[in-house]
Amino acid sequence: MNSLDADPPGAEPIEGEVFHSGERRLQLHFGVRERVSQNGRRAIQPAMTGVHAEFLRSLSYLIIGARDGQGRLWATMVFGTPGFVVPRSDVVLDIGARPAGIDPAGAGLEQGASVGLLGIVLAERRRIRVNGSVARSTATGLRVDVVQSYNNCPQYIWPRTPGPVEAPNVTVWAPVRQATLASPAVRQAVEAADTFFIASGYRSQPGDAANIDDGIDVSHRGGRPGFIRIDGGVLSWPEYRGNWYFNTLGNLLVDGNCGLLIPDFRSGAVLQIQGHATIVLDPDEPVRDGLDEGLNVNAEVRVTVLQVLVRPGMIPPNWQLSSRARTKDVEL
Repeated sequence: MNSLDADPPGAEPIEGEVFHSGERRLQLHFGVRERVSQNGRRAIQPAMTGVHAEFLRSLSYLIIGARDGQGRLWATMVFGTPGFVVPRSDVVLDIGARPAGIDPAGAGLEQGASVGLLGIVLAERRRIRVNGSVARSTATGLRVDVVQSYNNCPQYIWPRTPGPVEAPNVTVWAPVRQATLASPAVRQAVEAADTFFIASGYRSQPGDAANIDDGIDVSHRGGRPGFIRIDGGVLSWPEYRGNWYFNTLGNLLVDGNCGLLIPDFRSGAVLQIQGHATIVLDPDEPVRDGLDEGLNVNAEVRVTVLQVLVRPGMIPPNWQLSSRARTKDVEL
């Protein structure tokens, strides 16, 4: 157990219901509602703990989820030397980098906008989620007012160490090229991927008991290479069993708008994909060509792709893979 798995000592829980209607519906469907409700109130905090703050200060990259000017969700990634992410208090977080102006996620990072953050160290299989709103936006960074902060487990993470960041605290101005899933280069990148990140969102619903306003989550997904599939203009992947919170699936159940970030850790190129997701619960054929062998599949997500952006050189190339991803029971 690493330090991020421990219950945050002395942290006050969020008052009221912490899961919105989509998350609760899935928890009920899978028969985990009572247990997850109790655990969620303890684990999902309204502020960063000391452990969270220490981990965030150590980061050299950060995943961001945001809406563009048309409300479309995108996922992106920024880099810096350790210390570029700085908790100023338990509810204020400064980020000394921001997406380049040509990044569609950057257009939505204005004062008052919802934002989802994933602090992750792939090499250590450690991650923490921070959700909130933009308090201040400048040409070189962001200040975020935190409303939720909580740990995620190490499952499904392929441990990788990045190459050196050539321009600390400045996001590389990677060019943008429009593409489609029919492009051979795009297809090759998708079908070789073992890791991606997904931004999803929730807008408050009338009468929902949850103490939640509009928000964005950004999450990690990992699997054996080939676990993401292309069928015409649709991307699909299996949703493996996790913490039963169903943050991402719950969002997609009520709002299919989503953004994917698929990195090529060898070349440094990234795919930014925007689309609309539908969910198939308890799929009839969960084991596909051995890719899902030994893994528990809760659902299949199918994304009708609306836009594909190719970003050469967006991340450092030549990340070093140290071992394989794992669940609690099996090695991927």
